[in-house]
Amino acid sequence: MTGEIALVGAGLGDPELLTVKALRKIQQADVVVYDRLINPAILNACRTDCEKIYVGKMPNYHPVPQDQIEAIMLEKAQSGKRVVRLKSGDPYVFGRGGEEGSTLKDAGIPFEVIPGITSSIGGLAYAGIPVTYRDLAASFHIYTGRLKNSEQAVDWATAAKAEGTLVFLMGMSSLEEITQQLVKYGKSAETPAAIIQWASRKQQKTVVGTLATIFELAKEANLQPPSLIVVGDVVSRRSKLNFFEERPLFSISIAIPYSKKKRITSRLTDLGAEVVELPKPQLTKYDLTLNFDSFDQVVFTDKTSIQVFIQVMKQAKTDWRKLSRLKFVTIGHHTGAELRKKGIESDQHLTDLSEFSCTPETLFLGETQQIASIKSKQVFGQYQVTHEEKIVPPIHDLWQTTDLMYFPNSKAARLFLQALDQEEVEILRQRKIIVMGQFTKAVFDAADIPVILTKEPSYESVLEKILEEMNR
Repeated sequence: MTGEIALVGAGLGDPELLTVKALRKIQQADVVVYDRLINPAILNACRTDCEKIYVGKMPNYHPVPQDQIEAIMLEKAQSGKRVVRLKSGDPYVFGRGGEEGSTLKDAGIPFEVIPGITSSIGGLAYAGIPVTYRDLAASFHIYTGRLKNSEQAVDWATAAKAEGTLVFLMGMSSLEEITQQLVKYGKSAETPAAIIQWASRKQQKTVVGTLATIFELAKEANLQPPSLIVVGDVVSRRSKLNFFEERPLFSISIAIPYSKKKRITSRLTDLGAEVVELPKPQLTKYDLTLNFDSFDQVVFTDKTSIQVFIQVMKQAKTDWRKLSRLKFVTIGHHTGAELRKKGIESDQHLTDLSEFSCTPETLFLGETQQIASIKSKQVFGQYQVTHEEKIVPPIHDLWQTTDLMYFPNSKAARLFLQALDQEEVEILRQRKIIVMGQFTKAVFDAADIPVILTKEPSYESVLEKILEEMNR
């Protein structure tokens, strides 16, 4: 049985800028073949068993040639796999998606194209430059800036006479020639021009000038690829439309654990921060059988332990009314909130096990390492492992260069620490880490890693601490 392939545009990099269909295809894929500029957080949407194949390219460095990339896609599809070819920007805007599609068609492989937000439009928007604007530009023209290796040379006479916006992608190494050729063929040297480095990302930097000055200004600002070159009167609108670079957390990068709900991620990105999402843990839930008459209080150590407990209740056809004699105890803010969602208030909410009175009829439920940790403290009671979670190394090293790290709970902190080697732990000790809650702090204290504790267990307190630490 032949599989199928989706050529998917990942857009500018922010996972929230993916189309709904692109996300669905990534979630369903058996194989994802991805490029260099893909945000690792997007790959967290993949299934646990999805095969991820990196084929990234850098300027003048193509470790996996294009024909080999196409061969990988064909091989996987011909073995019946659902394949996603994940490309930054849009597959058909200088992304070689057309070539890949033609190869697939010739081989009889079904494929579809899912467009992405191209930097030639979205990147300009993030710099406050509209690609079209009434009375300033009624058209736009996109060129490759790789002049030396381009299969089709730019028609400079036509480009110079174009009335709309000119956008050059991948053109930093040819910037001087681009400006000179446009002026040579009739474009006014005073035409507004801009360079946008790393559009929509933490490193975004925008330099504005004219065709006569932009090359020297870009050199002074030390702008590097990937950068966009924009030529046209629309550049003048930046002073009014620049929104991204004026946000309170712009240019700040924050590493946070994977979260399905993305609540804090969305709030941080809306404030202009670049969020580096850590890898998604692999979760294995265990099938349990509990004798509800053998304990009189249950200690839930995390949200998943509550979910497994309820699943056991359903399998045993037991409802809450039959458990009215039990006391329910929660550890940590998020665990208490999860139980509350089920309509149950904790009889006791713990921030420290030292304040808890245990008996032989106390049942502790939780993840493998958490239960082992409680056992090691010789806490009285019964123990039951409900699930196992782990982050599988290697972990992408983007977290090592962020301005801050944030951990909302002890489980996320523990999973991350367990996945690090000793060298990475030493790097972590030098990072600025914000945590919510005493239990989370205790995980880092045990590893002799200093952290910054929020005043309260709330997102508002987290944001307040981030602004304080970054002097915003």
